[in-house]
Amino acid sequence: MHNAIPQFQDISQLHTGFGIAYIDTSGKILSANTAFTRLLHTQPVQPGHSIFEYVQHIRSVDVMHWQHTLTCPQAGTLEIAIPEDKSMIRLQWTALNQDHRLIIAESLPSDHTLLIQRNADKTENHESQPTLGHRQQLHQILADWETDQSENRSLAVILIGLSQFKKINETLGYDTGDQVLKLAGQRIARVSRTDDFVTALDGDKFIVLQTNQTQPASVVTLAKRLLELLQRPFLINGRQVNTNACVGMAILHQGTDEAKNLIQHAEWALAEAKKQAPGSHCIFEPGLEQRALEQHNLEVGLRRALLLQEFQLFYQPQIDMHNRKIVGCEALLRWQKSGKDWISPAQFIPLAESMGEIHTIGKWVLQTACHDAARWPANIRVAINVSPLQFEDGSLIHHIQRALHMSGLDPQRLELEITEGLLIRNIEKTLEQLWHIQNMGVTIAMDDFGTGFSSLNYLNSFPFSKIKIDQSFIRSLQTEKSRALVQAILSLGQALNMDTLAEGVETEEQLDYLAHNGCNAVQGYLISKPVPVEKILELF
Repeated sequence: MHNAIPQFQDISQLHTGFGIAYIDTSGKILSANTAFTRLLHTQPVQPGHSIFEYVQHIRSVDVMHWQHTLTCPQAGTLEIAIPEDKSMIRLQWTALNQDHRLIIAESLPSDHTLLIQRNADKTENHESQPTLGHRQQLHQILADWETDQSENRSLAVILIGLSQFKKINETLGYDTGDQVLKLAGQRIARVSRTDDFVTALDGDKFIVLQTNQTQPASVVTLAKRLLELLQRPFLINGRQVNTNACVGMAILHQGTDEAKNLIQHAEWALAEAKKQAPGSHCIFEPGLEQRALEQHNLEVGLRRALLLQEFQLFYQPQIDMHNRKIVGCEALLRWQKSGKDWISPAQFIPLAESMGEIHTIGKWVLQTACHDAARWPANIRVAINVSPLQFEDGSLIHHIQRALHMSGLDPQRLELEITEGLLIRNIEKTLEQLWHIQNMGVTIAMDDFGTGFSSLNYLNSFPFSKIKIDQSFIRSLQTEKSRALVQAILSLGQALNMDTLAEGVETEEQLDYLAHNGCNAVQGYLISKPVPVEKILELF
């Protein structure tokens, strides 16, 4: 049926950082998760009730406008202020079909800003003192500037984003974080000109609004000075606190035609600077806008992908070198966005990690892979890659236990592939969890062995049963150095009584070399490309 509601998982049990609700075009709620209730600061949302019952306490909501919007098939976005805690949330809705809509709610940074206007008569030895203000004041300056059409007058926004600020709050406490913001604001104000406006924006960001300066020379000079200042340690309560920053800049009439767009363009430039390295700066240019919009669409799409069942698991067979039979399959996540383009995991997995969605996606991968493998022959394992972030909140063990219980899969048929990058993050916490997982009967393999700095040390400390030789070594087996390295890894595996598996095998020559040197198993295009679950059954 065209107008049937798509059959998704139970939304009410979906624990994410953002709220989700299904409604029909009349506003009747079909399903919603607890985060949706939390963000709206209302009583628990009940299916069958109208969404307008839950937003009537919000003054900024125009009910008539909402009712009209829901009848339109176009996607839309609305930002509203929640009166209970003065927070801001963004609501994004999209049409699932003719009669049903999906709403995603996410929290936005506070609308309060810290405005620091330097006193024209202060001396060089006096630092400016922050005073509370509203973002509205900054926007007013930009709006007033639009009345002057002279391109001879310059206007530029410098947006400074502190690095590692969230980590400072988590490890040293919010009081320390507040002190870092205060001192950073003072440093920024101290090197700004007397006619500049300095504004603390969205927690860990600051804006400098420059007027009547020669651009882009002025913004670049100040940006370099700010980056140098903010990489110097802060001394707070006798403790040294280190931070860093990146800077994005936008200049009126130099890529930005309207003053009202300067802040948004500086945001995009800052995002581009963050992609490079700490201490980088970037000036907005029109090409960034298209990349930013593509990134935004990718983020929105990623949050919808699990709900719209756009993720699939493909499986790549692994064969035993002694009898050339399939002994396992690696589960590989694939995303077909909107039923059209396939998005590379190298593109969306880091995005999912940065957005915090890797926990929900990782849970789905575990459940789906275990469910699929339970239908395979009893001698075939399934291998699943685990993101470093899945270890950080302590819930991975529970998700593994639940996936095994729900599928009925023997724990010995599940294998987790761990990269060295995971182990570096929190050795003690990770080690404890890995031993617990191994005691459950689950196999643990070190993925991409030989590409990091501490692989040998980790083999001695962590409960690995298998070494996966990185495909970069296999691809260059024609060189004497690579052959020596692969032979050394295979010998190491035999000495430590660990299985070895080579990935990326594409030629008979590579297969023969690995067979003659004692490799236990291989996977690669020579055996099979990754295939959907229905195809893997045919290969068995």
